[in-house]
Amino acid sequence: MKSLIAAVFVLFSMPSFAGVITYDFTRLVLGDESDQTSLIGQITFDENETQFNVDTLLSFFFQLKFDNVSYNILKEDIAEFAVVDLNDSVFGDESGEGFEFYIEDSSVPYEFTISSGLAGVGETDTCVFFDGGDRCAGGLFQVVKTVESNNGSTHVSEPASFATAMLVLFAFTSFRKRKQ
Repeated sequence: MKSLIAAVFVLFSMPSFAGVITYDFTRLVLGDESDQTSLIGQITFDENETQFNVDTLLSFFFQLKFDNVSYNILKEDIAEFAVVDLNDSVFGDESGEGFEFYIEDSSVPYEFTISSGLAGVGETDTCVFFDGGDRCAGGLFQVVKTVESNNGSTHVSEPASFATAMLVLFAFTSFRKRKQ
């Protein structure tokens, strides 16, 4: 019995692993190609996640390229970020889905508001707003989904699911031994 308790304790302390889902936001050109303004992004969630929001993001990366200068958009620059359904490969086309970012930094010559989708100012567009005007893409992001599962790729901890399965297995084994 002591060995069974020790085994259960070890199993509960060992996490099992789940994969991650990465959504790549395709590069959008905002304004004319001559403006050299574009926006790209990527978000990552645990593949077992059911609530897709800022709090459940495992990673977040967006970058605005404006007049040949790149600006990284950090998680603290998010004013609003809402995901409703990314299975249709379009971000911002569902009611309430979209984002709004603010880049306010004394080291940049502009303050930017970046908006995409129905949750933002851009509604069915993706736009960057700055002191001198705005530049819009005329559409929404296309999203490419990648699932990285347990094949040696990046993992996130999914505690106790394996341990629970093993506990059930040990319980059945111990009951079987008692009957014999």
